[in-house]
Amino acid sequence: MVGGGVVSSCLMKTTPDGKIRCPKDATIMERMSVGSGDLVVDHCGRCGAIWFDAYELDAVLKAKDKGVDLGDIDYGAAGHGYEYKVLRDDFLECPRDHTKLVQVPDPRQPHVVIDICRTCGGVLLDSGELKDLSEFTLGERMKSFFRLKKE
Repeated sequence: MVGGGVVSSCLMKTTPDGKIRCPKDATIMERMSVGSGDLVVDHCGRCGAIWFDAYELDAVLKAKDKGVDLGDIDYGAAGHGYEYKVLRDDFLECPRDHTKLVQVPDPRQPHVVIDICRTCGGVLLDSGELKDLSEFTLGERMKSFFRLKKE
């Protein structure tokens, strides 16, 4: 594999204006409308990852509560193990500012590990993770409740 910095800088120069590349596989991400089209997120057609700019993830989860089908933008199974990293092999980069993404377990569903940019507030979810986050099951609520009680 070529050094991450060299590959990353070459790809940045070939990325069309207004587009971003998937942090996992360097595919140019497509803009996808959520619901009525007021909200737009970036989706990777190859691995299924979704990039949410700051506060977009919360807005999308709230849209689901209003009847929006998240299956339109999040298809595929969570945890499918897609680990093909083109840009770097040691960590993922934010597609907006190219800083290191930090892996953090979701506080309510710790089995879902999300990648967060500390600089711009963006969030990367793997295929299926958005559906998983939006389906807070009774069992997960009970685990969350008892976890909070212990603290």
